[in-house]
Amino acid sequence: MKKLATFCLLLLMSLPAGAVEGEQVKYLGGTVADLHAGLLGRLDTTAITTLTYEYSGNKLVIPYAKIDSFEYSVDVARHLGVLAAIAVALVRARQRRHFFRISYHDENNVSQVAIFEVPKWMPQTLLAVLQVRAPQGCKPSPLTQYLPMSRCGKTN
Repeated sequence: MKKLATFCLLLLMSLPAGAVEGEQVKYLGGTVADLHAGLLGRLDTTAITTLTYEYSGNKLVIPYAKIDSFEYSVDVARHLGVLAAIAVALVRARQRRHFFRISYHDENNVSQVAIFEVPKWMPQTLLAVLQVRAPQGCKPSPLTQYLPMSRCGKTN
């Protein structure tokens, strides 16, 4: 029985979290018609007036001036039971996934929302860029204060 439990624990720890890696950014969902959930691409923040999501030879261009709001949040990669979480925490740190929700108006002035999963090194950079280039977008909603690790440009 102990061998089975040890094997299961090792198997659980070796499973990939499904998180993005390197420069990859995953579109998780939203209202953009041309994009489907799970699409991998990259975010380009080098342009002064637009945030660009490049995917499969196409681009989603979000003008900073048209961003209504943005929000950064963090969640654990896998939700485990209490005992499994304790066992895994004793062996290694739990993996976390980093998300950005961006609400904006497109070129036809239609409200759109896009939710991206970004690699763990990107949130500080993307938050800084959005704070400077789209400061009007940092309007925390009343619900945001109740969500742990949820940010609109400032840490709770």
